[in-house]
Amino acid sequence: MLMFMAPAQVLAAENILDDIAVGHKAGPNPGEEQAGAPGADFSVAGDFGEMDSDSYEYRIGPMDLIEVEVFQAGELSRTARVNTQGYVSLPLIGPVKVAGLTTGEAERRIENVLGEKYLQDPHVTVFIKEYESQKITVEGWVKNPGVFPLKGKTTFLQAIANAKGMDRLADFSEVAIFRTVEGKTKGYILSYTKVRSGQQPDPVLKSGDIIVVNRSGSKAGWELFTKTLTSFVGWTVLF
Repeated sequence: MLMFMAPAQVLAAENILDDIAVGHKAGPNPGEEQAGAPGADFSVAGDFGEMDSDSYEYRIGPMDLIEVEVFQAGELSRTARVNTQGYVSLPLIGPVKVAGLTTGEAERRIENVLGEKYLQDPHVTVFIKEYESQKITVEGWVKNPGVFPLKGKTTFLQAIANAKGMDRLADFSEVAIFRTVEGKTKGYILSYTKVRSGQQPDPVLKSGDIIVVNRSGSKAGWELFTKTLTSFVGWTVLF
């Protein structure tokens, strides 16, 4: 089961965000490694095409709670949690491996097992009641940072919305998404503002993705200036 990112790792991600942004602006080739990045093997993606996938389907994983309904055989239906080995235990047929399958694939697998020995032309429906195996992390300058379950197809904007939106001091122009595949971590830089306006694609997230929202230096400086100003002369500054 995927665990959330340790605080030290999150800090490392935030520390390299500026370095990755600089590399992105310089226009590196897709897949080119970012030299000197601490704590992991980082590279910068040239675009977001490889992140997007309209065909995404959630795949069942360990600790997910699923409901299995067998048509006209209520005694064979059950709500059960997938164990750490990826199996769910069902009446009559015992353990069936469902980890890594979509709900449709799990339905067909259970139907095949039931049809081999017990029922003629069985019809099975599988629902996911609790999503526990796949998670994403949203860190930095959002209103409610944390680890969130990945409930089906989830995009970057949806993940930010789950975190209650961007903080007022967030950098809306450069947000990083970190994705690790086969031990190699890539950093994708995109603009929250451009994604919202449709100028950039809204990438689909995968389990383990980490979104890091950095602070805008200009916004932080302006807020410090206005607070200092109001403390000295009592002015009210409207944003």
